[in-house]
Formats: sequence, C-alpha cells, structure tokens
Amino acid sequence: MKSNRLTLALCLAAPLAQAEFSNTSYSFFAAGFENVNYSEHLDNFGGSKVDSSFSATNFVQRSGGYTAIDEHFGFFIKTASTLIAQEETEKWDASGFSGPVQEDVAAMNYQALDTTMAYHMGNGGYWLLGIHYQKISFSRFGWESTDQTESFADSIEDYIRNTPALFNPIQTGISNGSFKDSAGNIITTEAEYFAATRYKPEDTLEVVFEDASSFSLTGGYEYDSYFMNQSLGLRYIAGAQLGLNLYENVLNSGNNKALTRNFGGGIDLRLTAGIGYQFRPEVGAMVMLDANGSWRDGIKEKLNSAQTVELPDNTFYAYALTGSVFWNF
Repeated sequence: MKSNRLTLALCLAAPLAQAEFSNTSYSFFAAGFENVNYSEHLDNFGGSKVDSSFSATNFVQRSGGYTAIDEHFGFFIKTASTLIAQEETEKWDASGFSGPVQEDVAAMNYQALDTTMAYHMGNGGYWLLGIHYQKISFSRFGWESTDQTESFADSIEDYIRNTPALFNPIQTGISNGSFKDSAGNIITTEAEYFAATRYKPEDTLEVVFEDASSFSLTGGYEYDSYFMNQSLGLRYIAGAQLGLNLYENVLNSGNNKALTRNFGGGIDLRLTAGIGYQFRPEVGAMVMLDANGSWRDGIKEKLNSAQTVELPDNTFYAYALTGSVFWNF
C-alpha cells in the first residue's frame, strides 16, 4: 500500500515540476513572407478626395532574443526587416471618378527595432513596456495615365479657375511674365499656362523616394509556454501591444525638407501568435504569425505664402508568416 501511494505521489508531482516557472534567456531567428499594405488619403487634391492603395508580398527576416535579469524581470531586443521587396502596381482613386485616375509601380521596405522590458507574473504571462522604432521606405516610378486621367485633369483645371485664392495669383503671374513653359518661353495667356501645367502623370511625375521613421512608446501583454515548460513538447505564444507615437520624421524626395512631429499623430498595434515544438531544453522551432499596423495623421507645413509641404494621412499594415528557430546555448 505504501509503495502504491508513493508511486501515485510521484506521478502527480511530475507534471507540477514540469509546469514550474523559469525565467530563462533565449535567442531566435526567423524568415518567411510578409504581405504589406499601404494607403494614403488626401481630403483635397484639385477639389477631389484622393486615396492610394498598394499591396505586395515581401521576403523578410525576424531576429533577436530575450535576456532574463532576475526572477521577475527581463528584456527583449527584436529586429524585423525586408530582405527582398516585390514591385507591384499602386492605384490612385479620386472621388467622383469610376476608376483609378493614375497608376505607378511601387516597392516597399519595412524595418523595425523593439527594445522591451518584461515583468513576469510567474504563470507564463508577462507585461511588456518598451520603445518601438520603425522605418517604412518606398519608391514610386513608372507613372501612367488611365482612361480617367483626362477627365481628372479637366476637373483640376475647373477647380483652379473657380477658386480665387488659386486663380488670382496665376493671372497676376501671367501679367508679370513670371511663368515659362518647358521650352523656356514666357507664358502670356491662361490657355498657355494650363496647357503647360496640365496634369499628366507620365510627363510631370518623376521617381519618388520616401523614408518615414518613427518612435513609439508601447505596452502590452504576452503569454509564452516556454517560461513554464522547457522540456520536450509543444510550445505556444500569443500577445498584443499598443503603441503611441512619440516622434516622426518623413523625408520625401519630392519635398524641399523633412517633415517632423513630436508626440501624437498616430498609433501602432502589434499582434503575435505562434505554435511549435521544443526538441530539447536548448532548441526549439515555431511557426509564427505576426501583424503590424500603424495609423498616421497627415503633416502639413507652410514654407511660404505660395508653397505648402504636406504628408497625407496614411495607413500601413502587414501580416508575416515565418519559420523560427529558438536556442538558449
């Protein structure tokens, strides 16, 4: 009877021992594919609301690690970057038109660096607080008209003619001989002016490069079974973080200067989920799904009485599916 009781006690104790919390450091590397989506919105471009839309699938990497400090605290350092960016068509739609008013070819790269403190609850869950840096870079080229471009150009001209704040300076400039056409000839009539400045994407738009960098304060919660059981078997992880924009810097090749903003103007959201297998206490592999989203308000800065630099409202979100290898040698 005593032997049976001892055997039963050991059987009950074994799973409890395996589920004991352990704050253990580890490193990881992952690679896979990420679907990136980007859009811009302008409330008034030549009298119309204009929205762009772009989507592509890129080859990406994720890497970093976790370092334990004591029983409750530790910190993560994680990186993300695009390795190969796919070129895809970007479309621009305007209110009142049945299809895109222009198109271009674009490619987008995404980079991120996260430094995050973790406070463990002792049950596999932990609170997160840190700084998120991201850089969204894209290039636009191969601008083309569509079957809606001519009508859109007519609409822009009508809007300018019927807006005194825009049309009066043009009339004054024509009278003063301030405008020249592409051949260098002085423009002397309104017809010549609008012919010279008519909206033609393939003729008037060049290659555009833009880098949008930002820092955000992030906080959230995550659960990782690794901190409860590092023996052979399944491992799973899930979490979410929300970020508030602290600083933003945007450099566009079409502008004369960089645009900056401090505190506010945007939020970030990140979701993580994964499942895998721990082959031994020191080595494991997982399939990870992570989603990143950022919403940014537009930035507008007046350079002088006649020129304004503007970054439209923009939205970025991406979904990545990667294969990860973890180790704690």
